[in-house]
Amino acid sequence: MQPQVSVAGRQPDGWVDKTMIVYSAPPAPGQAIAPNIVIARDALGADETFRDYCNRQIEGFRATLPHFLREEEGAGRVREHDAFQIRFLWQSGAGMLRQRVFFIAADAGVVVTYTATAAADDYAAHEPVFERGLAELVVAPAARH
Repeated sequence: MQPQVSVAGRQPDGWVDKTMIVYSAPPAPGQAIAPNIVIARDALGADETFRDYCNRQIEGFRATLPHFLREEEGAGRVREHDAFQIRFLWQSGAGMLRQRVFFIAADAGVVVTYTATAAADDYAAHEPVFERGLAELVVAPAARH
C-alpha cells in the first residue's frame, strides 16, 4: 500500500481550475494499457449550457478518436447532480479501448468528469471498481476561506 500524500497549490487569479485526479491499476504482464480512472474538473464556456458542454466534448471525441464507436449514452443523475454519460470504443496506439465518461454538473458552472478506461476486452472485469469509484465520488462546494 502506498502512503497517502496530499498535494495542493494556489490557483492564480483569473485562471480556471482544471484539477485532475488519476488512478491506475498496476499493469498486468503483457497488458498494453492499465485500467484507469480520471476525475477532472472544467468550467462551462461563456453562455454554454451543461448539455452544450457535453455535446461539445462528445463531438471532440468523435472528431479526434480513431474508429470512435458510440455504444450508449444518456442523461441521468449522480446523487443530487444532473449528469450525462457516454460509453464508447476507440482505437488507441495501445489497442482498442472502452471508455465510459460521466459529465456531472456541479455548482457555479463547474463540470466534473469521471472517466473509466480499460482495454475493450478487459473492461467488464474492471467495471465493479469503476462503479464503486463513481459511487464514492464526492462533489461538494469548495471550503470558503
